Amino acid sequence: MNKKYVGVPGMNSICKALCHQPGVESKFGVGVGRFEWLEDKNLWSVSGLDGQSLGQFNGVVASDKNVVSPRFRDVTGRPPPLDLTFAPDLAVKLEEIPVNPCFALMLAFSEPLSSIPVKGFSFQDSEVLSWAHCDSSKPGRSANSERWVLHSTADYARTVIAQTGLQKPSEATLKKVAEEMFQEFQGTGLSIPLPIFRKAHRWGSAFPAASIAKEERCLWDVKRRLAICGDFCVSPNVEGAILSGLDAASKLTEILSCL
Repeated sequence: MNKKYVGVPGMNSICKALCHQPGVESKFGVGVGRFEWLEDKNLWSVSGLDGQSLGQFNGVVASDKNVVSPRFRDVTGRPPPLDLTFAPDLAVKLEEIPVNPCFALMLAFSEPLSSIPVKGFSFQDSEVLSWAHCDSSKPGRSANSERWVLHSTADYARTVIAQTGLQKPSEATLKKVAEEMFQEFQGTGLSIPLPIFRKAHRWGSAFPAASIAKEERCLWDVKRRLAICGDFCVSPNVEGAILSGLDAASKLTEILSCL
């Protein structure tokens, strides 16, 4: 059986540990509005959403394909932060990467769901649910409640998004989605009690439906020291994202060591 790795005590522990690495300066609650390549200085200028300068940098790693996608404008009303007119070959690869959307539902129960003999399973014939997992079964998690995460099918998510649009979903929409997903969970024939907590989340670009750099593992502009990485490069899962990120980091650190 393949080993499976999780962050302890939470998945964000992985990012927290990286933020405390020597030489790392972290900024939170800051949105990037624009990346601009300064040809005369051979540097990147980065500005916030408010137009204020966030500094100038030797290289950039972007891990979100939407930084160059028209979808960014559809969702935020702003132009994409990164203009790739200087690298048309990269721009073509990043054009409209197909994605499978998903709604996720977090449920918390006061008692263990003893009617379910496993900690995770897939749904074969459901039009609403695709997957369920007991999140509190991961090591280092709180034992105060039993928590499950449900994923919708891509078709169900597309139907909801087609009705409500790409803008941030309303509380009413999320409440309706949560109700429908939970009802489907109860409809499995298992004895599922009412949860003490229930919250739905839209994951609009959950799973890339294409891999645009399987061999290269990331997109790389060596002249401008720009790396674009993510699960959309290698494979639509955490493993693909990690492999892509490691390759981007390797390329950038290697060239920066020569400056």
